Amino acid sequence: VTGVQTCALPIFLFADTGGERPETYAYVAKVSAWCESVGFPAVVTVQNVGKYDSLEAECLGSATLPSIAYGFKRCSLKWKVAPQDKWANHWQPAIDAWVAGDKVAKAIGYHAGEEHRSVKAGDDKYTYRYFLREWQWHQEDCVAAVRRAGLEAAHKSACFFCPSTKSHEILDLKDRHPGLLARALRIEDTALATG
Repeated sequence: VTGVQTCALPIFLFADTGGERPETYAYVAKVSAWCESVGFPAVVTVQNVGKYDSLEAECLGSATLPSIAYGFKRCSLKWKVAPQDKWANHWQPAIDAWVAGDKVAKAIGYHAGEEHRSVKAGDDKYTYRYFLREWQWHQEDCVAAVRRAGLEAAHKSACFFCPSTKSHEILDLKDRHPGLLARALRIEDTALATG
C-alpha cells in the first residue's frame, strides 16, 4: 500500500488467514529480511480480528467449508482484503492522503497471463495498480526477477485446506505435511457431519 502523492516508501502487507503452509510463513520471513536489507520496510502481517482467530477455526466452529467451496470468495474478502483495509485505515500516511483528497495506491501482484483474475480500477479510497501486468511480466519473468534479487522462487501461497487445491497439491501435502492434511480432512468431516 503506498500513498499516491504522500508516501515515499511502500508498505508490504501479508494477510495471514492462519492456514498457510510452513513454507509460506518461512518465505514471508525471508522476504521481510531482504526488504530491510535493501532499505525497504519489513513486511507487516495483518490478521482478521473477530470471533475466530483463523479461517480454519471459523470453518470448524461453523461446521462449514471455506466459502469458495460454495462458489463465493468471502474467505478472501474477510481474511485477506478486510484486514489489510482495516490496517490501512489506521496508517497515518494513508489517513493524511485521504484528508488531502488523495487516494492510496494498492499494488496487486497478478502477472500477465492471469487475465482470468478480476481487476478493480479503484474506489473512493484506493487506486489499484497491477504493475506486473502493466510491464507484461509473466510468471517466469517474476521468478527470474526474484532470483536476480538473490531470493528463491516462492511456493504457491494458499490455505492448506482450500477446496481449490489440486490433486498433486493434496498428494504433496500428504507427503510433506501429513498433520496439515489431517487438519484439512477434519474440516471436511466436520462440515459433512452437519450437512
